[in-house]
Amino acid sequence: MLNCKKNSIIFIVSLVAIAATIYFKTRETWKVIELGRIHQSVINGFLFSPDGKIIATYNDRKVTLWNLEAEQIRTLSSDTTKAKIKSFVFSPDGQLMVTASNTGVTLWNTQGKQLWTSPFITQDYYHIPVVDFHPDGKMIVARGNKEVKLWNLNGEEIQTLHHKETIEAFRFSLDRQTIATLSPQEVKLWSRSGEELQILKRSGLTTPLRVSTKGYGWFEYVNFSPDGRTIITIDSGNVNLWSQEGKLLRNLSTLMVADVAPNSNNTAILTLHPQGARLWNYQGKLLYFFEHLDMSYSRGISWSPDNQIVATAGSSGVTLWNAEDGKRIQTLPRISLWNILENIDHHSCEAVSFSSNGQIIAAICKFPGTGVFSPGVFKDGLRLWSRDGQELWTPDENGYDSYVFSPDSQTLAVKHEGQLILLKLSVRKR
Repeated sequence: MLNCKKNSIIFIVSLVAIAATIYFKTRETWKVIELGRIHQSVINGFLFSPDGKIIATYNDRKVTLWNLEAEQIRTLSSDTTKAKIKSFVFSPDGQLMVTASNTGVTLWNTQGKQLWTSPFITQDYYHIPVVDFHPDGKMIVARGNKEVKLWNLNGEEIQTLHHKETIEAFRFSLDRQTIATLSPQEVKLWSRSGEELQILKRSGLTTPLRVSTKGYGWFEYVNFSPDGRTIITIDSGNVNLWSQEGKLLRNLSTLMVADVAPNSNNTAILTLHPQGARLWNYQGKLLYFFEHLDMSYSRGISWSPDNQIVATAGSSGVTLWNAEDGKRIQTLPRISLWNILENIDHHSCEAVSFSSNGQIIAAICKFPGTGVFSPGVFKDGLRLWSRDGQELWTPDENGYDSYVFSPDSQTLAVKHEGQLILLKLSVRKR
């Protein structure tokens, strides 16, 4: 017997009507077709080549390249059994590949030939080396424990960037001229040639300390504004904006911040909080507070590529917001009668993102099991929606934990336990 008030029924009917209106306005029909499955006992990571025609998987022993039909092209493996691959990336033009292991950095060509290897041993067993190409493709950057090394494409070391503490991350400015390195108590800015330009220190902050996810009073995040003039950091749940000269400009929030996402046109910054997200301009003015109606816990944020929509993921699903006026567009999946009346958290979502063309939204969501003995067990599943709210794909299996779109938005790779599922995304105009 349902126990609810008349106003609740009116509210539910209104929501259903809104959802139906959105659905019937859809002018495109999406098709999701499984292209193939890559079976490997262990997959530590996977990514597409810049042209979207190759998918690479890697584990400790090797990197394997596949076509979009899940057919193996070639394998990259080290000559020594001591090397355990921890990081892999394509060059921006897709013509080179680089791996970082516990013993060194190796550059490969597309035929799988080793071009050179440079020793690079991390001092901390638990600190995973990370490697990347500079955005111009002419330099390789690798993070170890307390240092970041720079090489040219001939394998010649350009410079070593040092910190006194463990380096947690590094970032490139969009103008490609500055590198930021992050350690718990300071952020350092470097020129592309490795010259130290500036140090941002925690000791200069006046914002209150809080216990963060990594400890008491740590830098947790660093990024550049799109124009490169502002450095954004998260420190103990506070978002701080700095000038290139190392001056603290302003603090954006007094709430615990879990993530930050600047938009691509250099006009606004999105911050993630437990009960929603906040939108700020670079002058520190709060523009909008995207608060979930049911005060559900927030777990992710994302901008659409055109900066018109903000997506927030949380215990009530994925909510889309208009970035221009701050109004809620809709919540995905659509609210059902039994979810509202029973107040069951059936659609907790995280890891939300848009495809590069902005037409598809993906998230890892939990949904209840249907087994006789475990109806309350929640499964991890990938959910896909079109931008206007049409649900495109719901898995019939659990165990999904990560995904990535191809650069052209036509293929999606989804990790499912010991395999990688390749999905073709296509649209047909009505």
